[in-house]
Amino acid sequence: MRTLLLILIIAFAACNPAIEKEVAEPIGAGFFLPEEGEKFVVASDSVTDVWMRYIEAHNNKDINAIMAMNSDSITIHGPDGAVIEGKENHEMALNAWFPAENPNWKVYWAMPYKGVTGGAEWIVAGHEVTLTQEGQKNVQLHMIDAEIENGKVRQFYVYSKDIPKPAKEDME
Repeated sequence: MRTLLLILIIAFAACNPAIEKEVAEPIGAGFFLPEEGEKFVVASDSVTDVWMRYIEAHNNKDINAIMAMNSDSITIHGPDGAVIEGKENHEMALNAWFPAENPNWKVYWAMPYKGVTGGAEWIVAGHEVTLTQEGQKNVQLHMIDAEIENGKVRQFYVYSKDIPKPAKEDME
């Protein structure tokens, strides 16, 4: 009887969800060559929220809001290889670009991620960007990889792909 009771107690304890089990730290996935051994896990949607507000400020052409969301040492790597460093240079570029091409972004996917060992928080997001050039609308796809630090945009990389225009016979 004691043996049966002991077996039942052990079986019950093994199935009891209240017994805490050691939880392993996330090991992450991927790699980043400049930081040997770095892996990544999904970050908080607070990173996504920062990015969505940043894009909204761009769509509203609200340069003051954009500057408030930039870190002082923001760096932007454009799709053509151009690099913009610092808030002042970013503001000058936007003051020229907004009236020239009236860009408008539509975010269609986003994934926040975080470095396991380094702790840097990033978001990678896909955007449909409509530009108006010489009265013609041109739609591009942009993938942007942005680092968010203390709720501010520290740096981002823009990768661009033109969407082919429909064949002339398709337009008729």
